[in-house]
Amino acid sequence: MNQVSVEATGRRTRVLVADDDADVCSLISSVFRGKCVVTVAHDAEHALFIMAQEAPFDVIISDYMLPGVSGLEFIARVRAEPTWCKTPIIMISGHGNALNKRAITAGADAFLSKPFTLDQLRNVVTQALTHPVGN
Repeated sequence: MNQVSVEATGRRTRVLVADDDADVCSLISSVFRGKCVVTVAHDAEHALFIMAQEAPFDVIISDYMLPGVSGLEFIARVRAEPTWCKTPIIMISGHGNALNKRAITAGADAFLSKPFTLDQLRNVVTQALTHPVGN
């Protein structure tokens, strides 16, 4: 992750994590601590609020099962907003790889099935940042 943690502008990569599981948020935050700025939202509505208030994020990691608005609907909302539509999105889910196709069809750039390894997470984020599908 070091190769993408600081951009040419000197600012750290900004990661938004949308997941209602505090342990997952803590794990993801710890993976990127010191390398990226990680912001956590525990539901899609809060994530959208944060996105509207803060500087653009470089990558979004979203769970499929979010309270209220699902991860798929969250992705659709992000993709519909011109300011955010090209932000790489990684969907994570404990429902297995069966959701992979639905996530990609909804607009996710990548999908990780829980449980995933820390190396898998680092690799998929690095890939999304260096070779975004939607750009």
